[in-house]
Amino acid sequence: MNLPRRVRRVMATACTALLPAVLLLGACGDDAGTADDAATTASAATSTSAPSSGILNQISVEEGGSSAAAPTLHLPQVPMTVAQPEHRVLRDGTGAKISADQKVVTKYLLVNARDGKPRATMWSDKPVTLPIGQIPQFESLIGQKIGARLLLAIPASEAVGSAGDEQLDIKPSDTLLYVLEPVSATAPLKTAQGTAVPPRAGLPTVTMPSAPNEPAKISVPKGDPPADTVAQPLVIGDGPRVVAGQTVRVTYTGVTWRKPGTPFDYSGKQPQGYVEFPVGTGQLIKAWDEHIVGQTVGSRLLLVVPPKDGYGSTGNPDGSITGTDTLVFVIDILDAS
Repeated sequence: MNLPRRVRRVMATACTALLPAVLLLGACGDDAGTADDAATTASAATSTSAPSSGILNQISVEEGGSSAAAPTLHLPQVPMTVAQPEHRVLRDGTGAKISADQKVVTKYLLVNARDGKPRATMWSDKPVTLPIGQIPQFESLIGQKIGARLLLAIPASEAVGSAGDEQLDIKPSDTLLYVLEPVSATAPLKTAQGTAVPPRAGLPTVTMPSAPNEPAKISVPKGDPPADTVAQPLVIGDGPRVVAGQTVRVTYTGVTWRKPGTPFDYSGKQPQGYVEFPVGTGQLIKAWDEHIVGQTVGSRLLLVVPPKDGYGSTGNPDGSITGTDTLVFVIDILDAS
């Protein structure tokens, strides 16, 4: 695919920017497939519904010394292992029910059941965002209510892969124990939502597709393209402003001024129909990094990008964009976290 500069590589880790390394669980993949986790994800999709072995009932959970402190797990023996993911509901929630299309902000504690010692804690002031529908091992959160507390046991090989994680002292043969306590859940937008803005005269025009995975149609006016980047909101969203360092979810279509009728790339090529990546961190072409930051979630943005703010004088590796091509993008900003 021909995402903006360096995004092909970033896409292999884009949705992982939402998670600490120990929570990746083989959730992401680029259009060619990544690492060794396609099989992991497939097997996990079936194993999450497997019956419990009862091992989690043997673990006691001690509350922290304050509401801001993470709980402590007491294991009857170490090591403890499970052959497949299991979960136990420690406490029912009282808030809204969590659905598969939501991103869930949750507190979590990670303990290695090999020795009963914590490996990572994000509690109170540092919760993590989980795209639940993309992480089969955490699907036990679906149907739970905000405020619930769950204890999960997951084979480490499914969480960190066959190599383990030396930095966190996790071996692939270990079992990882998670305490999850969701505090909020939101569903990302499917398309731009907000106030339409009439674009100024002389800019490319955009016709959005009726089918969500189809590219937008972009027409350019006669004459030469602008020498400087133009960022024209077509819809101003009602959501929060995007800040540098966040991971954004977008749909987009990209064409060249030279061949506007033939998209060189669009998000509908992806199985999920959108892409996610960190913004404002130097991993995208300059125009995306500079002009997505500051927009509001729900916005639709038209970008006209000369080579200096795009792929530069060398174009892109596959030749679909030359060193003299001006790019035109229409981008829907669906989420930022």
